[in-house]
Amino acid sequence: MLPILIIAVFAPFAWLPVTAFAGRWLGPRTAWVALVAPVIATALLAVLASDARTGGQTVVELPWIPSLGLNLTFLVDGLSLFFALVVSGMGVLVVLYAASYLDDHYESHGRFYAYLLLFMGAMLGTVLAGNLLLMFVFWELTGIASFLLIGFLHDKEESRNGARMALLVTAATGLVMLAGVVLTGLAAGTWDLATLLAEGAPAFGPDSRGMLSAAFVLMAVGAMGKSAQFPFHFWLPNAMAAPTPVSAYLHSATMVKLGVFFVARVFPVFRDADLMMPLLVTAGFGTMALASVLALLSHDLKAILAWSTVTTLGMLIGFYGMGSHTGGDGVRGDLLHIASHVFFKGALFMCAGIVDHATGTRDVRALGGLRRQMPWLAVIVTICAASMAGIPGTLGFVSKEYFLKAQMAFLADGGGSLAVCALALAWLALALKVAFSARLVAHVFGGPPTPESTAHFHAPARLMLVPPTILAVACVLFGIWPEWLGAGLDRLAVTGLHATETLSLHALPARWAPEVGLSLAAFAVGGAVFAVLGRRRWARLSIPHWLRFDLAFEAGVEGLSKAAKRFTVLLRSDRPFDYLPIVMVFVVVLIGTFVAVRHDELWPALPSTADFDPLRTYVAGLIGVAALLVLALRSWSGQLIAMSIVGFLVTFYFVLFQAPDLAMTQILVESASLLLVLLLLSRFPKSAEAGESAWRKSRQRWPRMAFRGALATGMGLIATLVTLLALQPKHPEFAGNYYLENTKELAHGTNAVNTILVDFRGLDTMFEITVLVIACLSALGLLMRYRRTRDEYAAGSLGLPGYSYGTRFEKHRTRKEDVS
Repeated sequence: MLPILIIAVFAPFAWLPVTAFAGRWLGPRTAWVALVAPVIATALLAVLASDARTGGQTVVELPWIPSLGLNLTFLVDGLSLFFALVVSGMGVLVVLYAASYLDDHYESHGRFYAYLLLFMGAMLGTVLAGNLLLMFVFWELTGIASFLLIGFLHDKEESRNGARMALLVTAATGLVMLAGVVLTGLAAGTWDLATLLAEGAPAFGPDSRGMLSAAFVLMAVGAMGKSAQFPFHFWLPNAMAAPTPVSAYLHSATMVKLGVFFVARVFPVFRDADLMMPLLVTAGFGTMALASVLALLSHDLKAILAWSTVTTLGMLIGFYGMGSHTGGDGVRGDLLHIASHVFFKGALFMCAGIVDHATGTRDVRALGGLRRQMPWLAVIVTICAASMAGIPGTLGFVSKEYFLKAQMAFLADGGGSLAVCALALAWLALALKVAFSARLVAHVFGGPPTPESTAHFHAPARLMLVPPTILAVACVLFGIWPEWLGAGLDRLAVTGLHATETLSLHALPARWAPEVGLSLAAFAVGGAVFAVLGRRRWARLSIPHWLRFDLAFEAGVEGLSKAAKRFTVLLRSDRPFDYLPIVMVFVVVLIGTFVAVRHDELWPALPSTADFDPLRTYVAGLIGVAALLVLALRSWSGQLIAMSIVGFLVTFYFVLFQAPDLAMTQILVESASLLLVLLLLSRFPKSAEAGESAWRKSRQRWPRMAFRGALATGMGLIATLVTLLALQPKHPEFAGNYYLENTKELAHGTNAVNTILVDFRGLDTMFEITVLVIACLSALGLLMRYRRTRDEYAAGSLGLPGYSYGTRFEKHRTRKEDVS
């Protein structure tokens, strides 16, 4: 299993650079190169799924960061395999669809498919992760990849805004989730999901219900943000600015399901948490009802589908909330609901893209009569919209009946007033679903053709119709014979999450039950809403501003930016030196407070006083005098030379301690640094140094000088204390001993200092030199970017303090001449 799983997870990452480079030469045909990775992943995951057994679980582990106890751990069970197959299988269909959708009008095909494979790999890593921290790493990678995909058409403002909104919301809620992950790991003593799932709530220890609920609430915030639950629901419709293949993949089948997946994954651990049921039921069914109303009021095809997706996501979140209360051994039917939504919603998004591609518009008010131009597409949309509305003969009907059955069980099991409210909200959403599902068919494909739908019409490519046709066939096939799907889902049941009873699915109700009556009432009310509104009244509807949470979010982002600019203007200084006291005060207060609180432990750790050595004391005195000269001298070159004297005097310490190589290195570094900085200073005009001196004199006030003197003294004491404490390492095995013992054997040298600098820590040495050279050359390049003329050199030599050369001096001179 190990090779198969590793190849399946990392195939998208491995194939990503190949796809990116292929895009330079192949253009739209890059899709056929990109198709290799999802096909391989799907085939390998299908092999693993064929061996799946009810309740089976396999852990695959590879070393990652052993020193921290972290490994690349993957958990293979029914839940992870189901979601992995959804990710990879939909990936195949989306790439096929994009092969025709992304024609020559689009650019950067290689970049698009590279982003798509990055997202696919991140999704596979998330759903198959067997470690909470590893899952979070992949979780955040999905957010980055989705940002790149949503903002792919970055020349459009709506794409940039949608990508920014999605990233900010999911990243912010992801950080809250990270707090829950850390709290769970610290309380349970492990990050391993297999261990947590096996132990459940007792992993938190006795009397830990408060911590259990706190950890779940934090994690639930991250899941709700990813799955667009209230109050984070607004980002998903704005993400529809992405190309339609992205919407069909991310926003119907994969990314938005991550929150649902996470709730399902940790369900066995937190099912006993006091807040799980009320939080999930309230947020889920509240979002379900709100999103259905917003879908009814929307007119953009993709916006309607986006809000209907939020409706289904709310249903799934609330479904797990009900499952944590019903007192059985788990939930049942969750995978059925997810599979049903993947089939019809993926196809509908693709069909919306085909309509937009063929007519140039997605506005339902401007469309009509397309059944004549695209009869096969009309059939696909009719089937999938019927499944979304829950019409008999489709998988959506089977899913809806099973969901209403769970609602009635929740009500009968003592759910109380919360169960009544949940049932009312869910029924309202189901009724409105019927209305806007009928609108998708009747207003887009029915009626006479409109000028907007025929003016720029061109028939879609046949290949573009293949993926939605496959999904529509699945809706009908499993709607007529649902037991076929039920048998496969039974094999993917997970212990602790799913009830032991098998899925009993029927194409039509076997007998009269309350849920059948609720379903018929939803059909009647939804049909009445559709008939009453009609095309004209529906066209006048719109989402009120008080429900436009996205506008409030954008206003908040803009307001934060403006407030930051004003705050910056108040505190800004053109001199970096002005910021140093702020940093130094923070360091002194932070470390000083720590030392004051822990002084009983720190003072005994300090090394004992060494024997008095007159020569070392004399060198230390010279270093102190040179340091004082840096403060006393006023010219830049004098200060620089005084600082270099400090460095050269440190060389004597290395000599006294019999380290000639270190002394030579110190001399070379000091010499190179002195020459490079002197070279930079030579590029400044005399007026710059004069201006610096004048500025210092203007700020020489005794309170300021006393404050800075105290601050410098505090920094010196802190640096001394930290240095002394560093001489007492806490680690039982010193790194220095390792270097000394292996100098001859591994580095083939007799001088430990040389081997440490060149062999053991050779990369550190090389990068330190590189950083120094780059910093100096960069500063020199900035100074040499503008070449001054002879007149400007003269102006810089004779000008007023603080004015170096060029425009600033010219403006000041002109202003001075005007005044005179």
